[in-house]
Amino acid sequence: MITTLQEKENAGFTWIDVENPTPNELNDIALKYKLHYTSVQDCLEPDHLPKYEVIEDVVFIIARIYDQNAKSDELNINGLTRKIAIFSADGLVITIHRSPQPFLLDLQDRCTAMKNSPGRFQLLALIMDKVLMSYESPIAKIAELLEFYEDRMFLKNRLPNLLQHFYQLKRKSSTLRRTILVSRDIIIKLGENLEGPIMQDLKDTYVEVETHLDQLIDSASNLTATYISLASQKTNEVMRVLTIFSVFFMPLTFIVGVYGMNFENMPELKTPHGYLVTWVVMIIVTIIVYFWFRRKKWL
Repeated sequence: MITTLQEKENAGFTWIDVENPTPNELNDIALKYKLHYTSVQDCLEPDHLPKYEVIEDVVFIIARIYDQNAKSDELNINGLTRKIAIFSADGLVITIHRSPQPFLLDLQDRCTAMKNSPGRFQLLALIMDKVLMSYESPIAKIAELLEFYEDRMFLKNRLPNLLQHFYQLKRKSSTLRRTILVSRDIIIKLGENLEGPIMQDLKDTYVEVETHLDQLIDSASNLTATYISLASQKTNEVMRVLTIFSVFFMPLTFIVGVYGMNFENMPELKTPHGYLVTWVVMIIVTIIVYFWFRRKKWL
């Protein structure tokens, strides 16, 4: 679907929005507005990373906007984001995307309501600002989940697969951060052509999103390390208990083993009170071991 969102007579440039185009429609647009063939081919690739390039005075931008309908188990860029291709030349802006992007219509209304219509580079900055702001929702959701899992990590009855949850959240945060980092070049190149409050808002949004993602990655890493430490501590406690029991039974096993050999020339076997004496000796040994542990503060 091809829609003209803005006329050149009203704003100084024409803004055309293309949703879910066919290859033939893209070729017709490329021929009509003299777009480079390789750039049009990039529009057809769903997994293309963000970039900014200029070919024959035509600015070509690929941005990745967060998909609000992305599944919770998606951890790669293609599953979490959707591509928006933007062509900008003198007197022309073309936005191309597969899925509906309502924020473009909101931008149209905002531009119409502005006293002075923004130029084409200002429009590009506004689009990129909305793209970056789309990451605020998943950032808030990841932060909420990390806090939820952190509270339950120290409970006696922990949630199952906590380590897996931490890994998924860290992987998701890392994927979003890589997407944002790759988009940095777009912000820098736009800053070379534009100054003012719109560009400053875009830079502020970029720094805010990047900082929050860094914090999420650090939090997920710290929680993972803490969980592993708690699991190791629990294992050490189990081993400690087993070691204590083994130390208690080691001398007793030795005594029982010696008098269980049944040699004929063992005088203790014929002692009338040998059985009772052996029990007393084992009890005394157990008491000695117990107080020795208490003295070492191992109990």
